[in-house]
Amino acid sequence: MSLRIVFMGTPDFAVPTLVEIVGRGHEVVAVYTRAPKPGGRRGLDLTPSPIEREARRFALPVFTPGTLRTTDAVGSARARGADVAVVVAYGLILPKPILEACPLGAFNLHASLLPRWRGAAPIHRAIMTGDAETGVMVMKMEEGLDAGPIAMAERVPITFDATAGDLHDRLARLGADLMVRALGALERGTLTLTPQPQSGVTYAHKIAKDETRIAWERPWQEVHNHIRGLSPVPGAWFEIAGEGVRIKALRTTKGEGAGAPGTVLDDELTVACGEGAVRILELQRAGRQAMKAHEFLRGTTVAARPFVGWQIQDNGPSVQGVLAAAVEAFCGERVSVQGAGRTDAGVHALGQVGHLDFTKEWDEDTVRDALNAHLRPHPVAVIAAERVDDSFDARFSAIRRHYLYRIINRRADLTFERGLAWRIAKRLDISAMQAAAQRLVGRHDFTTFRNVECQAKSPVKTLDQLDVHRRADDVQVMASARSFLHSQVRSMVGALALVGEGKWTADDVSVALAKRDRAACAPVAPPDGLYLIKVDYA
Repeated sequence: MSLRIVFMGTPDFAVPTLVEIVGRGHEVVAVYTRAPKPGGRRGLDLTPSPIEREARRFALPVFTPGTLRTTDAVGSARARGADVAVVVAYGLILPKPILEACPLGAFNLHASLLPRWRGAAPIHRAIMTGDAETGVMVMKMEEGLDAGPIAMAERVPITFDATAGDLHDRLARLGADLMVRALGALERGTLTLTPQPQSGVTYAHKIAKDETRIAWERPWQEVHNHIRGLSPVPGAWFEIAGEGVRIKALRTTKGEGAGAPGTVLDDELTVACGEGAVRILELQRAGRQAMKAHEFLRGTTVAARPFVGWQIQDNGPSVQGVLAAAVEAFCGERVSVQGAGRTDAGVHALGQVGHLDFTKEWDEDTVRDALNAHLRPHPVAVIAAERVDDSFDARFSAIRRHYLYRIINRRADLTFERGLAWRIAKRLDISAMQAAAQRLVGRHDFTTFRNVECQAKSPVKTLDQLDVHRRADDVQVMASARSFLHSQVRSMVGALALVGEGKWTADDVSVALAKRDRAACAPVAPPDGLYLIKVDYA
């Protein structure tokens, strides 16, 4: 004996269940699915749902109503003469008359362990939340969202790196077998129903677009769960600085290392998070096929682990370190490269000057070209090389250093300027900032604006220039001094930004300067917008 069944479903997840029902000899008297969607390049082609394609392969009658709430829809469902309705991710709400159209009722296959994750996206939410297990359940449908009594269930563990796609396919196969077992018990009259617990109810809301961007500042485990929970559809995405193109991360695992959130730590696409790191194993550019990380890197330049600054340190690569390594690779000499100014990670030292001592005479162009060859692929280049007097010292011979700080003043997020400027959404008052900047020009005790780790002997410095200009959305702060350090420039820009936003006045800047207290300083501007653009020598 077989059952007469109305099948209701739409996506790929429902296909194994339909196939299994047909294969077990049940009579499918009607297949309800969502209407075909526009497709093709111009949207002129109609693309049938996966269930419609499968139903037509079995020559089953297909119906695609836009709603089931009309009298005609209810009459049509009753006219099928079905014993039971089977519902798998149909996509339309079934009103009470439809649920009662079949004598044995309607049974739904749901991809969670109810009452946890009722709703539209149970597989995604289970992984995104970090659940250790999930499953599939067959329930008899009642009015209310996934609230009916349970007929059968199967549990499965969620493995560490499993994606929503992996779990989707496994649960679809497992669910198909579970549904035909439930139908068999229903046919024999041995199916028992258990009410859902009243406690532990959670809802798997549909994934919103604003949830899909990767927030690298979160701990690595949350980032990992977010990526795999949205893979492959709709996909968790990020952008490479300077490209403005969305890239989906499809598979990740735990990475090693640490750094500023969102920075690439090595040549295996390990990305730093707020805590720890994840390594991207598979990804997909917009409009392209999915590819492994090593394939992606063949055609894409991604900044490797960021420099910790100019000076050699134990916690990561430095400009000074890679220059010294390039010199040794070039001529075999181990040298110490001395720079005009120390800069931290994120500062753009475009005008840095360094000096080193060779034991052998070399042509300047040869030195420049050889070092650049050995510096690849680091984002460091020797612009020019020239001989200098033995008394020259890149740091102590300098008479002035010129800094530029860029602020992008607009509501829209950074795209091409990402990592190259500081975005402030609120409109800045440039006149007020310029007036406040002049309070800092001259010779002062700059203790308030010094970094707590500053090693300079005296806080008394002379600031020769501090000017603020606007070019459309680009606000530029120009600073010049003999021995000012980059961290002091960032502290002053932070104070000027508060003035521009109307939170401070020029008098507040003067008061902070006079206090000679680091605690009186405004929040320090991020390093991304700071450029060492030029160093002057006598």
